Formats: sequence, structure tokens, C-alpha cells
Amino acid sequence: YLGFHLFIWTMLATVMVNSLGLLWVGIEATTLASALLVGFYRGKAALEAAWKYLVLCTVGITIALFGVVLTYLAASEGGVASLDWTQLAMRSSQLDPQMMRLSFVFVLVGFGTKAGFAPLHTWLADAHSQAPSPISALLSGVLLSCAFYGILRFHSLTTSATGSDFSGRLLLGFGVLS
Repeated sequence: YLGFHLFIWTMLATVMVNSLGLLWVGIEATTLASALLVGFYRGKAALEAAWKYLVLCTVGITIALFGVVLTYLAASEGGVASLDWTQLAMRSSQLDPQMMRLSFVFVLVGFGTKAGFAPLHTWLADAHSQAPSPISALLSGVLLSCAFYGILRFHSLTTSATGSDFSGRLLLGFGVLS
């Protein structure tokens, strides 16, 4: 029960923070909290699903970290030097466009792994089938949305910084592929 509430708390914290760095920390925390819940039954298949989930999502989140760091670099070149969402949103047109394009690619692949975008979705079937029903429901209904929420925050910054629909076309491509 403690793990269940910790998982819910990490998802709530993820969407409530005003920092893109803390957003990344929150999404990583959801991985750590939920991996134990996916392997709750401790059978061979449940443990394998938990490890697959943990490894794939951690690799994805690590890739997203590069995107967060690149966003900070783009912000510091644009005179913002912050990961504070409010400041970045107000000055998003001053962010380095090339750096934001690269940042969005990393964020899309990284958080897209967590959101279940194809071809990065291989953990989904195993984790959902092996997790207890309430955990599977939270994975589907809330966790995937938290990761997509992170993508949308970076999408709005990228669109404003680049003045193009670069990020929209990438999202459309992953959506069609998925």
C-alpha cells in the first residue's frame, strides 16, 4: 500500500512542479516507484516484466535528461538560464532554435519511451499484464499521460522557439507509427 501511494504521489508531483528539471525527476521517480509494483507478484513473468520496464524506461528517461540539459543550454544562450517553466514560457522566443530542435528530439524519444510511443513501447504489454489490476489501471490512465504531459511542455517551447511546426511533425510521425 505504501508503494501504491508513493506511485500516486510521484505522478501528482510530476504535473504540479514548475521546473522542467523537477518534471524530469518526477517522471523518473514514477519509474522507480512503479517498477516494484509491476513485479508485485514475484513470479518469473512478473519479475521479468518489472526488469524490462525498469531498464527500458530508465534508458528512455536518461535520453530525456539530455533534452532537459540542452533546453537549459538553449535558455542560457537566450539569456534565461533557468529551467523554470514560467520564465521559459514567457521568453521561449529567445531560446536557441537549433538547440531546441535537438532538445525536443531527445525529449520525444526519452519521454516517448515512457509514454509508450512505438517502437519504444515494448515494455507496455508485459508490465500491464503482470501488474496488479489497480497498478495496471494507473499505468494506463495516469502514468502514460504524465509522460505525454512532459512532451507537450517541451513541444510548446520548441514551437515558440523555432517558429515552425518541427515538433508537431515529429509528434504526428510518432503518432502515425504508434
